[in-house]
Amino acid sequence: MLYDRVYMRQPQESTTKQWSGVYLLMWTTIGIFILQQVLNVMFPNPYMRDNENLFMNEWFSLSGGNFQQLKVWTLFSYSFLHSTQGFLHILSNMLGLFFIGRMLEPILGRHKFLILYFGGAFLGGLVYLALHFNTNIPVVGASAAIFALLALFCLLRPEQPVTLLLFFILPITLKPRYLFWGSLVISLLGILFYELPGKSNIAHSAHLGGLIAGILFYRYIHHRGSGFHSGNGSATVEQPAWFKGHKKTDHRYTYQVNRSNKHDANRGDLPGEVDRILDKINTSGFGSLSDREKNALERAKDLLSK
Repeated sequence: MLYDRVYMRQPQESTTKQWSGVYLLMWTTIGIFILQQVLNVMFPNPYMRDNENLFMNEWFSLSGGNFQQLKVWTLFSYSFLHSTQGFLHILSNMLGLFFIGRMLEPILGRHKFLILYFGGAFLGGLVYLALHFNTNIPVVGASAAIFALLALFCLLRPEQPVTLLLFFILPITLKPRYLFWGSLVISLLGILFYELPGKSNIAHSAHLGGLIAGILFYRYIHHRGSGFHSGNGSATVEQPAWFKGHKKTDHRYTYQVNRSNKHDANRGDLPGEVDRILDKINTSGFGSLSDREKNALERAKDLLSK
């Protein structure tokens, strides 16, 4: 049986538990939000919009003025701050982090998940600065990072129906690919007709930057980091998680595809097929594999063991 093979066995859980990246980000953000509330009460600033605390705003929010003062850390720190004049801002972001993050982190692992999250915040901040570099209008919130998570989820599972609560009341079901294109169009139109004319305080540009970060992550980090990659008549197999530990040599094994072998005429098609299967394992798990796909993995294993 396929699941009796060593390379199909799940690795033993570590005795040392690691904090989930999702919960680590959530509790940190919520803790900082509480700190904002306390500072606003103790040290209010009546001359600023929303009465936000001067210290938090000047040193941790992102704006063209702050960045020109070389406060480069604000490209990340702004994502931990939220408007304190209502809970909808942080509530929507934390719900997005909770539901999308819990689906993505098991696929990516904590390290790559955090790279995606902070990459979304960073690129969202850059796009915002590109449009507001000569202004002192601050932006706060984790929305750019959440949009990066959303983009990757939609690209990984474009056809899986999801149910959303529109305005936290009306349930709607749609495929993630429509959600992705809708978010992209809304962000672009929001920049042109609301953000740039100053008709809204929503940073659509940061949302767009987060979406772009998710696309780049999918294209250059996640998609390249799994499965087979072919080129120049050879294919390179990178160990998926369930294959690690079976070999103690390098993490990549290379074999030449012999298309002229009459006894294995289908070998030339194997790399592309296993590439697709490994992507499917990453997104849907082993249980989603068909018998034909399991047989393809058996053939790949036999090739690697020669």
